[in-house]
Amino acid sequence: FFSHFVAMVNIRRPKLKAIAASVVGSCVIACYLFDVPRPLPPSSFVGRSSRTQFSRRGLLSSARLKHNNDRDRRGRGDDGDDDREDGVFSWAERRVRPLSARPDPLNETALFWHIPKSGGTTAKSIYRCLGEAVDVEARPGQISHSESIGLVPLGHVDVIFSPYPVYAIEHLFDPSHMARVLALFRHPIERLISLFYYLQTANWEASYRPEWKDMNVLEWAESHNADINTMLKRLAGKGHDATEEDLLRATNTIRRHFVVGLVTEMEESFRRFNAVIGVDETKPKHEACMQKYFGGEGTKENSNAHPKLEEGSPAWELLAEKNALDIRLYEFVVELFEEQREVIDSYASDGAVETSGG
Repeated sequence: FFSHFVAMVNIRRPKLKAIAASVVGSCVIACYLFDVPRPLPPSSFVGRSSRTQFSRRGLLSSARLKHNNDRDRRGRGDDGDDDREDGVFSWAERRVRPLSARPDPLNETALFWHIPKSGGTTAKSIYRCLGEAVDVEARPGQISHSESIGLVPLGHVDVIFSPYPVYAIEHLFDPSHMARVLALFRHPIERLISLFYYLQTANWEASYRPEWKDMNVLEWAESHNADINTMLKRLAGKGHDATEEDLLRATNTIRRHFVVGLVTEMEESFRRFNAVIGVDETKPKHEACMQKYFGGEGTKENSNAHPKLEEGSPAWELLAEKNALDIRLYEFVVELFEEQREVIDSYASDGAVETSGG
């Protein structure tokens, strides 16, 4: 601009030349005083933390390369920059180890997402039996207290159980102390029916509902059940309705960052959890514990016998309609459970994982 301006002035006219010089000088001084940025070339793109050259043809491959680099950096626990991992909940990006990162039990703390009536209480008993240092964070207030004393950085606990995965991860973990997340899943309708009968008699629970004894399942499902798409809402950190976008982010997050188990495959699920946590099942004490819970009939904690709800019945269909997103999430997890077998087995093939606990 400045060069064009000067060129337009007839240099044989001293007064105009002086005016031009004065204008140019004033503009230069203003640029320095107000830190006016220089314009970028048309072929440049300004990212959140760096300037990257790109073409339309190379944009997708560059994005994939960048995603892989970010994933590797997160796996190492590095801070990196402020770029986001596509399609994943923000709380998992910098605080949860990816499944691609090989377990390091001596330097990791596991977070076990305790989904109500999905085997979580039995899981606590199993890990206490195995000699793991177990901590239960049942309420946000407990989590805040554990954050204040530096529970995870101190390394005094092996497995943390909590029904609030997002709050626990955001307050107990950071990029230098990333969580290894485990979760045991149960079909949403079966879980809800178990909860319906359990809370009729569980007078030790804050959510005890003795009035449900006088209801049939259909009446309860129509007017009294507020437990709707709870798994997805917990992952999305929402108290209101979950969405299709939440479901997409949940499946991406679980695929990349969760070790999943199924209530219908308890023994195999805990074999995988143990491989990640570093429990050596061949030790006599550990072998005895696994036999206690999985040999013969096995021991189940906090279980309650109750009538089964027939699939296709009016109550089942109503619950399925209201919990459609949770059912789709569960069906995704069932498929992922099969896929993860190879990943978990690869940890052992890469070399023995150092064990933690007794």
